Amino acid sequence: MTCLKRCALVFVLLVGTGAALVLLAARYAAGWLGASDPPIKAEAIVVLGGEPTRAIAGAELYRQGFASVVYLSVPVRVPRYVALEQDGIRWPWFEEVARTLLRNRGVPDDAIRLLGHELQSTVAEAREAARVLGPDVGTLLVVTSPYHVHRTRLIFAENLPGVRVLVVGSSAEPLPDRWWTDRDAALNVSVEVAKLVFYRLGLRIT
Repeated sequence: MTCLKRCALVFVLLVGTGAALVLLAARYAAGWLGASDPPIKAEAIVVLGGEPTRAIAGAELYRQGFASVVYLSVPVRVPRYVALEQDGIRWPWFEEVARTLLRNRGVPDDAIRLLGHELQSTVAEAREAARVLGPDVGTLLVVTSPYHVHRTRLIFAENLPGVRVLVVGSSAEPLPDRWWTDRDAALNVSVEVAKLVFYRLGLRIT
């Protein structure tokens, strides 16, 4: 066998192996993307911005006595919704809806706090949590969507190195094992994997 043929064979084997690994990882994406940590007693609960129903899980953690304060991230305003306000169409912002969900589930106003302002990414949320809560917070419970758990854990570990961060996926957003059969889940997983690759390449949106 010539060198050229051997190189071609090695290349085909590498490509085939890589493709098989990608398919295997994709097949079990729901498991490794959404593997939540078991909650324990913490100094605070942080509900990340984006999907307001994440606050439902935050309220449940509060009611179970895992922490006495819940922080709601304040994400960046979506320009198209800001534009609607110019015509008197009031869009309910994340922290407003999330606060209502917390109140409806028994979390008092004095236990609800806002975190940051116009935060554009999970990295920005982690950095703001580090700034506000400080390195002595001890243990932190972070609530997010199930497909977002893995990347959130990586980002918060990077930005709060001395803090024990446990990430809990919201049960209000199901992530089926056969995620590719559900339109919303398929979109969320596909986008999340792309963001994870983006993050692993060392690129950050702050």
